[in-house]
Amino acid sequence: MNKTYNWGILGPGKIAHRFTEALQRVPDARAYSVASRDKNKAAAFASAYGIPVVHDDYHALINDPDVDIIYIATPHAFHKEQALWCMENKKPVLCEKPLSVNYKSTAQIVTAAHTHNTFLMEAMWTRFMPATLKVQELIAAGAVGEVKYIRADFGDSFPFDPSSRVYDLKLGAGSILDIGIYPLFLILLILGKPDEIKSIAHLAETGADDLASAMLYYRDGKIGTMLSANILHTPITAEIMGTEGIITMHSNWYNTKSIALTRRGKDVEHIDVSYEGNGFEFQIQEVMTCLDKGEKESPLMPLDFTLLLAKTMDEICNQCGVVYP
Repeated sequence: MNKTYNWGILGPGKIAHRFTEALQRVPDARAYSVASRDKNKAAAFASAYGIPVVHDDYHALINDPDVDIIYIATPHAFHKEQALWCMENKKPVLCEKPLSVNYKSTAQIVTAAHTHNTFLMEAMWTRFMPATLKVQELIAAGAVGEVKYIRADFGDSFPFDPSSRVYDLKLGAGSILDIGIYPLFLILLILGKPDEIKSIAHLAETGADDLASAMLYYRDGKIGTMLSANILHTPITAEIMGTEGIITMHSNWYNTKSIALTRRGKDVEHIDVSYEGNGFEFQIQEVMTCLDKGEKESPLMPLDFTLLLAKTMDEICNQCGVVYP
């Protein structure tokens, strides 16, 4: 008989709604508890999804013995403190990306996970999507030869509000951490740690980046480029270019249901990578599979990769003059 995992949700914000919708579609997963500093907000969230337990204190949820795993969905700046609370209480965690606002605090969380021998995973849901897995499969099979260049973007437009999570540095604002992390993830997943990074950004009045670009250079002749934006809509596509062909991940590439393979001298091959649900189901299932096996981190999204992602974003933010308090 399979175990039913009781999920506790810290922070009933926009992303938590999408996550909980997916949670209801995953076998053996149950949205059991939600916590917010605003109990009315938590109660409304619980009512919408049939969640039985409501807390207006994060510690109460973390200390609840009936909660098997916690999903942290609060703004970036609060991840470190809350993840550390969970680790200290040996409570498994799936934490929204980025795991924290810089490499130092990310490393502290990872160290705590190792110290307390407790499961931890950054919620990079794109890692587990059918399109990402298919792209890796095609590359491994030599479908495009040796990958030499990757280009990926993610840009959306948000009205300027200095107190919002998009523009307030105290909340971990900025396009790099919030959505630039997606194209950076893809580049690092395929090409690995870069040898050199060149970055540039425009900063909003608050000091948060609202338009940023980075080039990742590799001594063996490979290049990856990313673009992120909070002030304009970009194509949200990705191309992986190799010596024998190109893989195109159609918009929105991070959760696309269609990719194309273009090889020299051959017709374009359109590949269906469709799925049911909103796509969050795959990372939820990955976490539960890891817990079933007694693993403390995901083999597909290991903590070393989370650290590499954090260190890369640190360097880009530093070069762009983005400073978090």
